[in-house]
Amino acid sequence: MSNALLAGKRGLITGVANDKSIAWACAQACHAQGAELAFTYLGEAQEKRVKSLIDAEMPGALMAPCDVTKDEEIKKFFDAIRAKWGTLDFFVHAIAYADREDLKGRYVDTPRDHFALALDISAYSLVALARAAEPLFPPTGGSIAAMTYYGSEK
Repeated sequence: MSNALLAGKRGLITGVANDKSIAWACAQACHAQGAELAFTYLGEAQEKRVKSLIDAEMPGALMAPCDVTKDEEIKKFFDAIRAKWGTLDFFVHAIAYADREDLKGRYVDTPRDHFALALDISAYSLVALARAAEPLFPPTGGSIAAMTYYGSEK
């Protein structure tokens, strides 16, 4: 039996943007402790970046698209996790979004629709993903870690 803290555990890592992402550092730490991992991505550019990281360090890890603004995509993603693994032990929520232009300007000048989209992606996605993950957690419960950085600095 392995002494690794997460040996035999399966986890989802969201929000990997590149090799400098906090999410990627979390993935590396979880992987080093024996976890089997799955990753989400959004769009072709992010898919290529995430795939190259996984191929280099975690070959065989699951990855699939998931637009967290669309409940049907969240369901499809978690259906794939259920089909492949059956269960999920934890997930890391590291998804955040704000329009680049809004980050350059004054906070009070943020348009309502931009704020609503940023809030949906950065905050509500935690609720939506937790709801979808819960049925896959073991009877004793699963773990969810959520984080922020840049938004809390502005």
